[in-house]
Amino acid sequence: MKPVNKPAASLSRRRFLRLAGGALGAMAAGCAPKSSDNETALPDYVDGGMGVPVFRGPYQQREARIAAFLLPARVMALRKLCDTYFNLPSNGAVKVSPFGPYALLLYAEMQIQSLDERDEAIGWMQETEVSFWTPVRGRGGRSAWFLPYLFVDNPYAVASGREVYGFPKTWGQFEKPASIQNPEFGVDVWGFEDFDPQAAGKVQRLLETRKSDAARDTPPETWTSWDAARRALIRLLFKDWQPEAADDGGQWSEMLEKTPLVFLKQFRDAADSRKACYQAIVEAPVQLTAFHNGGFIDDTYTVACQPLASHPLSKTLGLNVDSSGATQALATFWLHVDFTLGVGVEVWRAK
Repeated sequence: MKPVNKPAASLSRRRFLRLAGGALGAMAAGCAPKSSDNETALPDYVDGGMGVPVFRGPYQQREARIAAFLLPARVMALRKLCDTYFNLPSNGAVKVSPFGPYALLLYAEMQIQSLDERDEAIGWMQETEVSFWTPVRGRGGRSAWFLPYLFVDNPYAVASGREVYGFPKTWGQFEKPASIQNPEFGVDVWGFEDFDPQAAGKVQRLLETRKSDAARDTPPETWTSWDAARRALIRLLFKDWQPEAADDGGQWSEMLEKTPLVFLKQFRDAADSRKACYQAIVEAPVQLTAFHNGGFIDDTYTVACQPLASHPLSKTLGLNVDSSGATQALATFWLHVDFTLGVGVEVWRAK
């Protein structure tokens, strides 16, 4: 595959479209980064002249084909997740809370490349990624996205994502879908079904998505431009929903225009690995550079998470699952886009 040239529902519609619009809008506008206060005091990163395997940022993601599943989740579990990663480590200096009882599961295939002039010359790589996105209210009550779980099949992406931003990326092996509009897939990980001193970690199934009913007679709506996608979302949003609060329209606009990603970036201390030698909360912008097409998927999908002790997805995310560990997606959509992941900014650092 050659890289492309760089380009110069009546289901709780209010909540779904906030999420869908936020995911799209995060890529459409991003958030202007700031320089770190101690930027000039930082030592040079020792990389021997090349960034491999930790490429320098910012980064370009081209030909990204994404399938997104809106999943119901319990707010109490999401609040505990925010406390664990942001509120407690910062002792309340950064306050993050869930923005609705939902999580987004994303499957993505893309080409990735550093935009640093030195590492850009190295070349590009293919990456498959499965991630969970939770919408949150971040600093000053502004909307943001937190990604507590990411699985990738590219070791360079694991190293760069963790070391540069604090993405909790780990290795995954994927049963890929036939097409992004028919997103049945599976994820295998190195994991433990139960914790025991004699238990051996091994590769095993973590989650899978499956179509649970046939397609409808009418074809789903598709979009060929960001404007068309935005118009479709707004049209559906206001068809059956009236704002409950005066600021709901502003929140919707914010999620469309300026929604950063937020991370807890940390490294274990060498002398006491229960402690962090570095810990910070980081924000970074995602910006759309090309919108090829996208649309809603009318088929109904279920997401089944295996109860691995090492990966308690359903419990941590508060997914509303049945006795088999499966949950039905409230809605599904797909995208074909190019986007960049910009430089990050520390909003809090442990002293």
